[in-house]
Amino acid sequence: MNRGDIIEVNSTDNWRTGDRKIVGLLTFSHAVQHFYAAGLALTYPFVISQFHVSYTSLGLVLAVSGVVGGLLQGAAGLARRYSARFLLSGQNLSLAVVTLLGAISPAFAFYGAMRFIGSLALWPQHPVGSAYLSEVFPNKRGTVLSWHTTGGTIGTLLIPIATTAIIANYGWRTALVALSIPMAIGGFVVIGKLPLEPSHTQGSAAHEQSLRQPGGPSIGSLVMKNKAAMVVIAASTVSAAGRGLGVLSAFVPLYLKDGAHLSTVTVGLVYTVLVAGGVVGPLMAGWLSDKIGRKGVLVTAYIGGAVFMVLFVQTYSSVWLLSAVSLIMGMLAYSESPLIQSLFSDSIGPNQARAAFGIFFAIAYGVGALWLALVGVIIDHYGFQPAFYLMAASFIVSALMISPKFVGAKAKSV
Repeated sequence: MNRGDIIEVNSTDNWRTGDRKIVGLLTFSHAVQHFYAAGLALTYPFVISQFHVSYTSLGLVLAVSGVVGGLLQGAAGLARRYSARFLLSGQNLSLAVVTLLGAISPAFAFYGAMRFIGSLALWPQHPVGSAYLSEVFPNKRGTVLSWHTTGGTIGTLLIPIATTAIIANYGWRTALVALSIPMAIGGFVVIGKLPLEPSHTQGSAAHEQSLRQPGGPSIGSLVMKNKAAMVVIAASTVSAAGRGLGVLSAFVPLYLKDGAHLSTVTVGLVYTVLVAGGVVGPLMAGWLSDKIGRKGVLVTAYIGGAVFMVLFVQTYSSVWLLSAVSLIMGMLAYSESPLIQSLFSDSIGPNQARAAFGIFFAIAYGVGALWLALVGVIIDHYGFQPAFYLMAASFIVSALMISPKFVGAKAKSV
């Protein structure tokens, strides 16, 4: 292993040669991961129709998959022997295989099983990628984590029009086959180009410490004793009910298709506008949070996101007006994820970042995925409007949770 295969911590406010390449690779890997989730979301209306299943059944499959996948993210600390390069490339290659298998589903049970297996492969990107960037760029966490999150959103943005066009002309199965190709490419690019993080540099103190059996308190117990970190985790778990890259992205296409009764192509266009907002919003919010502070920007995103979730499910005579509401909702709702991750990272400090992020994502994204099942039940029994009102309420509650002064205050490193 040569020095060019290792990246060192950048503790300055300036970009070094190669820094943007590293952020770009992590952003690209996240985009590829979201090809999977976004592509599947666009097949849901057609799968429900072809296999004659309810929204509750779909919500249950998504919830179980989300909970298991989220809890697996807690294994990030246990997988500390393996580099981000190994874990993320394996993730993308595995998703390519699972997507191909989903394309040949003979029944909903098989389709659901492939979605579940896919959740087993999805886990590394968030805790491993976020820890990698937090470790390498401690002074730019808001910016680099917003790019990382935006990578997923860009992946979601690139999918709707192309996928809906393939579905409209060749069917949802062909669309999944097409989706598997960039995932495979992503796996090979990451394994060939991503340098090792400092904590996986052989011979480094961080590497030796990460492999040593702990003699003191575990990282889990230290995080649990950190009041600020636990409030952030709790707030993120509550706001998972309306998270952009989660419940919102799963049920917006269903609302547009079955609630607003738009055509397949129009659904793809409006959904694309929503996700475009999810690209612009986090980048602006992440940069702004590095300049003026995380909490104020996050509270603004929560409150604004809640307002536009309510507005989204009103009746509109113009698709253009619906698209405008979707754009702003996407900008605000998708900003939640990188902002709250940055707030969490500030609370825990740099040591054992991967294990701490594993705990964060296991709870906030694993337990938070239960919202998918609840939203599916609400839609079946009460309709789309109450479901989106619940999403909006979750954002308001989360804003209230992180408002106290101790959240965002400088905490001792875990």
